[in-house]
Amino acid sequence: MINNTHVKRSALTLLCSITALPNMVLAAEYSVYGKAEVQIAKTDTGVMRYADEGTQIDAPFSRIGIKGQHTLNEYVSAVFKYEVQVKGFEHDDTNEPFAARNTYLGLKGAFGEIVVGRNDTRFKYSEGKLDNFNETQADIAQVIAGQDRLGDTITYTSNYWHNAQFSFTYAPKDDNKDNQAGFAATLIYGDRNLNNTPYYISLSHIDSLNNIKASRIAGVYKFEQLQLGALYQHSESIDGTKSGNGYVLSASYTLDKWVPKLQFAKDDSALRQESEATQWSTGLDYVFDKQTTAYLLYTDLDLEENADSSLALGLRYKF
Repeated sequence: MINNTHVKRSALTLLCSITALPNMVLAAEYSVYGKAEVQIAKTDTGVMRYADEGTQIDAPFSRIGIKGQHTLNEYVSAVFKYEVQVKGFEHDDTNEPFAARNTYLGLKGAFGEIVVGRNDTRFKYSEGKLDNFNETQADIAQVIAGQDRLGDTITYTSNYWHNAQFSFTYAPKDDNKDNQAGFAATLIYGDRNLNNTPYYISLSHIDSLNNIKASRIAGVYKFEQLQLGALYQHSESIDGTKSGNGYVLSASYTLDKWVPKLQFAKDDSALRQESEATQWSTGLDYVFDKQTTAYLLYTDLDLEENADSSLALGLRYKF
């Protein structure tokens, strides 16, 4: 004789298993991440990018995103990232609280990773940990051309092979601002994040992306508490009317939780600013932990006919 109670329990168990199966099959490994930052800055004339004249409270490059991957089979996984800049707590940006950042979808496997969407060009990617004042008014993008994030691109990044990695950005003609196909290619030797090796060096070239053609060599070396970085770049406009050279030198030293920093950048191509530009920056970080940093920075920008300076106190939290 069949036990009805047992049958009902078995059927319920089977139903629950079937219901849960799609979620198990479709489950993706993902994480929500971001950066919350607040800065009080006093800027002299407002000539430089990323800082307005006067005393301002800003949220420089604060962002939130989701990234992850989903295993398709033993050889290939789908990878994705959706990231936006968050400007909403600034009074002037309440009508447009978000701006597009890296957003893409692609595949990853033994061949490396290939993604389609908005992404940092591999020319920008080549800077690694060179910039001591990344995403502030003292960012090297203040004077150095080619630090671009572009949409409608295809990005390929190889896996590391004997400490070497190759990456490539391609923009089709019809999607490119220059109305011709463009690319950026980068070869890196060493660990770009300085985790597995205390050094890295990169060679990079960009052609017909965001109206420039340029080549650069960049490198960073970390010896105990001291970190040194250098960059040389030759740039020219696609129409050939502007050209010149750029340089960056950076240094930092870790003293327990304190990190004093210096940086010098110069460019005479007039591609990023309207004339030859020179920028000196100095700062002091206090690192509470891996997620939280307080900082003080001062930067001075000199152009042929204008000048600007900015003093800023900030707090940055990464999650």
